[in-house]
Amino acid sequence: MRPSFWRIGVEVAFLLICLVVGLVLGMRFAPRPIIGTMRFEGLIVPPSAQQMWNILEAARRDSRVAGIVVEISSFGGDASSSEKLYHAMAKFRQEKPLVVVIDSEATSGGYYAAIAANKIYAPAAAAVGNIGVWMSRPTDPMIVPEVLSTGPYKLGGGSRFDNIRQLEMVKDAFVTTVLHERTRSPYNPLRIDGSVLGEGHIYLGSEALALGMVDALGGISDAIADVAALAGVEQYEVRDLTEYLGLPFQPVDPFQMLSALRHALPGEVLLLDTRFIPLTHQEIRAAPLEAAPDVVFPGVKRP
Repeated sequence: MRPSFWRIGVEVAFLLICLVVGLVLGMRFAPRPIIGTMRFEGLIVPPSAQQMWNILEAARRDSRVAGIVVEISSFGGDASSSEKLYHAMAKFRQEKPLVVVIDSEATSGGYYAAIAANKIYAPAAAAVGNIGVWMSRPTDPMIVPEVLSTGPYKLGGGSRFDNIRQLEMVKDAFVTTVLHERTRSPYNPLRIDGSVLGEGHIYLGSEALALGMVDALGGISDAIADVAALAGVEQYEVRDLTEYLGLPFQPVDPFQMLSALRHALPGEVLLLDTRFIPLTHQEIRAAPLEAAPDVVFPGVKRP
């Protein structure tokens, strides 16, 4: 005996109800996308740059992480670590949105990292910029008679003017990266010449906005909303990224930083805002200026 149309209708209705209920429950209880937030502060050196690299790689590979907000409060560090941090953030941005919020400062290497973001927020009173490079002068083998070495440049790696030339090369690469990133900003493109960028000026957040060095004045809540929009998600969770991934970030202790700088190897190239290292400023700033008085070293003030 064939089933009646009434029975077939009941069965179809029941199946539709089950389907709708399943969809509703699935949407309600399925894990929501995550917008991660984290803070990078302090000196940019190999340990801190590697920690950030690990966190960003884990977040990039995590299917629940839709995008991240990075709050930066850094006055830079060594050149290679600053460049590594920039590349780690730029790699993440290629796959998922990343928005930076500058806290009190993002200068020198700190700004280098920030420009990797899709968008940069800053408070009006933040310190931004200080684009440039410096180093302490390597040892002069002529004044260290107790040290024996082969070749005239074994101890110092080159002449004073070799060091100056290399500094200029690193500075030019820094400026070129800033121009590459900021002139393409869809929100507030750069409105300052590269030659001025390389002079090492430090700007307030409001000044940086007028020059196109940041995209907007704002904070964490603005950045979270932007990441959600860029990722195309409406329902999401905001989570501390380091806690979610189980990869804590340990900033470099400032007192350890000052001690390390006092004993840094001569000739180490730094993307570092010298205003924040008063204990070493006098002993490191004079060397390159004496070497070539006609060369301006961004971030180092003439006495």
